[in-house]
Amino acid sequence: MSTFHLKVVTSDRCFFDGEAERIIVRTTEGDVGILPKHIPYVAALGIGGLTIFHEGTSRVAAVSGGFVQVSAEGTTVLARTCEWADEIDINRAREAAERAKALLHQQLSEHEHDVADVKLKKAVNRIRIAGDK
Repeated sequence: MSTFHLKVVTSDRCFFDGEAERIIVRTTEGDVGILPKHIPYVAALGIGGLTIFHEGTSRVAAVSGGFVQVSAEGTTVLARTCEWADEIDINRAREAAERAKALLHQQLSEHEHDVADVKLKKAVNRIRIAGDK
């Protein structure tokens, strides 16, 4: 099967660096599939999943924020956060979701509300991805 070079990087580590058969990643406009020989492409990442198909298997990660860039040399995902499903501490994610929900029930400024809303979305995404193991 045809492959392309994929590099997934966060601020603290090189998350993945190797050949991939395809990926599916959540952008701010929805899920996008990338296959070998994809046209040049750049998109902002949303809060969602990143599925990497590699050597006949797939592995899912929770991702939030960043960019995906496809070029003739390969595909690069520069993510604010990225965790494999089996790395997610589900209890910690549930606690984060509860804290964010509690904040949203308080009187907040618009900015504080937006921050709490994003925290809730990230926690819910991590719970969903961890459940997809």
